[in-house]
Amino acid sequence: MGVTVNGSIVLARYGEIYRGDIVRNAHKAGAIGALVYTDRKEYGGGGGARWFPDDGWMPPSGVQVGTVYRGIGDPTTPGWPSTEDCERLSEAEVEEGGEVPVIPSLPVSGKDGKLILRSIGGQVANDDWQGSEDVPVYRVGPGPGIVNLSYTGELVIGTIENVIGVIEGVEEPDRYVILGNHRDAWTFGAVDPNSGTAALLEVAQRLGKLQKRGWKPRRTIILCNWDAEEYGLLGSAEWVEENKDLLASRAVAYLNVDSAVCWPSFIASATPQIDELLIHATQQVQDPDNSSQTIYESWLGSSNPVKIGRLGGGGSDFATFVQHIGIPAAALSFGHGYPVYHSLYDDFLWMKKFGDPMFQRHVAVASVWGLVALWLADSEVLPFNYLSYADELQKYSKEVENEISGYKDISLTPLFKSIEELRKAATEINNQREAVVENKGWQSIWKKDQSKLRELNDRLMMAERAFTDRDGLLERSWYKHLIYGPSKYNDYGSESLPGIGDAVEMVKKLNTTESWKLAQHEIWRVSRAIKQASQVLNGVLT
Repeated sequence: MGVTVNGSIVLARYGEIYRGDIVRNAHKAGAIGALVYTDRKEYGGGGGARWFPDDGWMPPSGVQVGTVYRGIGDPTTPGWPSTEDCERLSEAEVEEGGEVPVIPSLPVSGKDGKLILRSIGGQVANDDWQGSEDVPVYRVGPGPGIVNLSYTGELVIGTIENVIGVIEGVEEPDRYVILGNHRDAWTFGAVDPNSGTAALLEVAQRLGKLQKRGWKPRRTIILCNWDAEEYGLLGSAEWVEENKDLLASRAVAYLNVDSAVCWPSFIASATPQIDELLIHATQQVQDPDNSSQTIYESWLGSSNPVKIGRLGGGGSDFATFVQHIGIPAAALSFGHGYPVYHSLYDDFLWMKKFGDPMFQRHVAVASVWGLVALWLADSEVLPFNYLSYADELQKYSKEVENEISGYKDISLTPLFKSIEELRKAATEINNQREAVVENKGWQSIWKKDQSKLRELNDRLMMAERAFTDRDGLLERSWYKHLIYGPSKYNDYGSESLPGIGDAVEMVKKLNTTESWKLAQHEIWRVSRAIKQASQVLNGVLT
């Protein structure tokens, strides 16, 4: 709209992209500060709605807080663990990295945001930026209102503490099934993260009861309660970086629950080879809101076929496991996104009245979480199905094909060819897996040969690692996964084939020979990674 913000403080609105990207965009546009507010249209229920404690909406005085750091892990130790007396970047080097904001920012309430908006003149904002029908027309500025913004924060290095519990496996103690939830909160955190912490404790209690009955897992189960997630996934990221090589060779899967419950409706996200397992688990657990159905049946009723999200965003502790190392992962919850998120109103009363009055959804999440963990820990053959991966990759590639339809110098042939190779490899290893499980065919002798069984499981476990590249994404080298990563423009946004996506955007913007070459290079990189995954599944040298 041609508005200049050089030397100004900008007022932005929560809801579309990650708050850290809002502040970065403001700085890139020349702003010297940023205010971010919660608009009544998204968080207050719009005109005429009631708010907490009479309803679940955010009161006008509510303030949503949160980090504006755009990275993952300690910014002074990018790529290596943050421990006492370790190597650290200087403050100047951290700022040069571009992940830490260099202008001050402050979250403000909807009430204060409305007052500031009334002081802004200039052009009328676009329709999609307007508020509720009962509020004045929003304008984009500049001024004439003036805001005094003082920054009193300081950069400090503190000590955080993760809590780790281990149930050692009896047959494959060096294979890890990891469950994680964070416990730090900006305020009371009844939803985020304490609903997930309650579910983790429920799972731990049930596993303890099984142990008292004599049960021991085949593989090691690790229960993790992360610290400092809200500051940039610090607890999980630093633990993974500290144990990177062991995890890369031994981790079977990571199962994450952050905010376990905020609304009805079951939601799951995963790397695709876990899809089948999630469906099977939800078929075994009663829907907490409808005793005549399973969770799967209710899930199917809201989305047929069931919709399973992907783990490309940076919004929770699965990020380091998937995007830095390439460990199969899943994340579970009831509901996603709630009005009092990261505010003082995210408390026990809100949960009791609106989130989960009978707390049966907490129990249901724990049940699905625990079942998936048990099957991964105890199944003789890992229940991974890479045909789901091939289907997803085919879908993503078709989307890219539509994006570049007007650019004849870019070919997707190597990408489609590699996906077909993956499909063949996935079909073959599925046949091998089923033969072992059903005890038929010559593969049935593998049950008696633990080395053969181990080799089969290793192929199923390690194929996900092949989707990573040591060079990482262009200009974002910490992110190693070439299939799933955060959007370059929205850290919370999950993006498939992120390197190709970034390169295609550059082609659209520049339309130069160099940009075409970069896009083709990214296509080749992903194709090679998919081919490597096929080779791992096949388990033979070329």
